[in-house]
Formats: sequence, C-alpha cells, structure tokens
Amino acid sequence: MTHANPARSAEPAGRSAPEPGISYLAARLQRASRKAIAERVKPFGLTTLQYTTLTILLHHRNGLSNAQLARRSFMTPQAMNEVLAALEQRGLVVRNAHPNHRRVFPTTLTPEGQRVVEACDAEVEALEREMLAELTPHQIRSMRNGLMAAIRALGAGFPQRD
Repeated sequence: MTHANPARSAEPAGRSAPEPGISYLAARLQRASRKAIAERVKPFGLTTLQYTTLTILLHHRNGLSNAQLARRSFMTPQAMNEVLAALEQRGLVVRNAHPNHRRVFPTTLTPEGQRVVEACDAEVEALEREMLAELTPHQIRSMRNGLMAAIRALGAGFPQRD
C-alpha cells in the first residue's frame, strides 16, 4: 500500500509524489463530509450523531434498541444513550419498555422526528449532489460499488446482495 505524506509540499526534481493511499483519501472524505453534514443539520438543532441515529430509524428500521442503534452507528451504548436522551427530550423519538425484556427500550420516531430527519435528508442530498457534481453517473456507481466492497471486505456491513 502506498502512503503519501500530506505534509510534504514539494518533491525533489525528477520525482513525482506518490499517489495517496485509499485509506487516507477515505479518511479525508469522511472528515470533510462529516463537517459538511454537521453544518447542514445544525440549523435543525441536530448534531451529526443525532442525525445519523434518526436516519437509521427512518430508513433502516424503526424500533431498534439502544444497543442495536449503537452498533449501527459505531458508537458505545453509553454514548448512544446520551444521543437518544437528547432526541427524546426534543420530542423526536420515543422509547417505550419492551413487552418481553424489562431492560430493552425500543426507539421509534415521532411524527416531528420524521419531519426533521426528512428536512435534513434534503440538505444532505443537496450536499452529495454538490460533492459529486464533477463525476459521471457511471463514476458515481463505480465509486459506490467500490466503497461498499471495501466496507464488506473489512466486515463492517453491507452484506452481498444476490
């Protein structure tokens, strides 16, 4: 794997800079996109972690427990509990006791939570359009497929579809 030194500004004559590593580029993109998403959801009173939690509930599965949400968000259960407490206080989610497990509290979106996350989704979709504006549809599809394959290779989700 080739590693580039991002701090190096000039290369000796006759040598070209090595290509930056994919993991370095992915990390840069993650930091930049996280910052941009934070700016887009802040007017709605959300943090990036709160927005992520709401999107999981809306787009993937409503009614997940604290532990399930924490795993899907790459957070500790303690940190997720703080996120959920803030969302619950704002009336964006509700946690009710599970009928068969006294220590499990499935989380569901409220109508207000759904409205807020859908408004944030529109902002984040606009951000993605801006970010990918110079790519062709084929390049976007290739990028998405490559990223998903890399995530799968590390065992971090996106099971192979048949």
